[in-house]
Amino acid sequence: MKGKFYLQRSFFSELERTICSWGKFEVSTFIYSTGVHGVRIRNDRGEIVVLPWNGQMIWDAVFDGRDLKMKCQFPEPVDASLLVDTYGAFLTHCGARRMGTPAPEDDHPLHGELPTAPYRRAFITFGEDERGRFLGIGGVCCYKQGFGDYYDAMPEVRLYEGSAMLDVSIRIENLSNYPMDLMYMCHANFLAGENTRVVQTCGWSVEDMILRTSIPSHVKPTQKFLDFLERLKAAPETTAYMRPGDEYDPEIVFFLRGVRSDSNGFAHFMQVFDDGYAHYVTYRPSELDHHVRWILKDKNQQVFGILPSTCEPEGYTAEKKKGLVRSLPAHESAEFHVGVGLLEPRKAEEIERAVEGCR
Repeated sequence: MKGKFYLQRSFFSELERTICSWGKFEVSTFIYSTGVHGVRIRNDRGEIVVLPWNGQMIWDAVFDGRDLKMKCQFPEPVDASLLVDTYGAFLTHCGARRMGTPAPEDDHPLHGELPTAPYRRAFITFGEDERGRFLGIGGVCCYKQGFGDYYDAMPEVRLYEGSAMLDVSIRIENLSNYPMDLMYMCHANFLAGENTRVVQTCGWSVEDMILRTSIPSHVKPTQKFLDFLERLKAAPETTAYMRPGDEYDPEIVFFLRGVRSDSNGFAHFMQVFDDGYAHYVTYRPSELDHHVRWILKDKNQQVFGILPSTCEPEGYTAEKKKGLVRSLPAHESAEFHVGVGLLEPRKAEEIERAVEGCR
């Protein structure tokens, strides 16, 4: 069973108001002081805020009283065309024709057009499946250029009763009569912990974790940072623990190799806290076969990013040269699914045992 009802801009005002309730779910709408529209979806564990017309970003995620998203300098989202002008969402869809940090020879913005894409339709979804009752939000973004690419992007995020996990999906359909380059990344940005450890279904050797040594244009490295890069390059296992005073400034990016799946085909990544709770991402490497870890801790931003993707985020030209840019045939579609959220201690222990079984 599944249904939907469409959102209208007339549903939104500066005064937050409830537009739907169903069992343990509640949906309310509001407008930030910046003019951006927000939809708040609650269940019995917490809530998310999604920006229905602005990239369908998941701006906030709070469960069991814990704020999951990165610390950033944007207290509210901004109605911007570039991701760097409204940075700090809990989860952002990146792509779909281009993705990554643009090199000088690239003509695309950071992470492509999807992060801040305007959506022509947005809707609330509801229903019941094998996991139970869910309520979520989805939309349709149509990208088209004269003499260029033409596609629909259709994301959805579902929240289930009794769960602090989100089911995030996106379908990208090539509406053109020609093949289209395809690059996609699910950019999940958790708050970097102070006393946490990292659990992942891949090893910790220099062969398993390849440190990005190229310096993006938005990063201004110091000699101290460059020396730190050299140390991490030789000892990536240093990042198995997040400690107070660790300096990841301006940012550290690893490309993970040899990511393994469990018996059901899923990879697992966790940041586990002292009390046993864990930030968690799971997905199928058969769908998203590249794996990125991103850490940044400075005075303005603190983030532990887990970023499953179809390629590495070095920009279109570099990924094309590597042969990692996919081609989506005319009138065909690609779908990607990611689970992201918070695990209570008992469930985190179960996942850690599953990770041990993958080794």
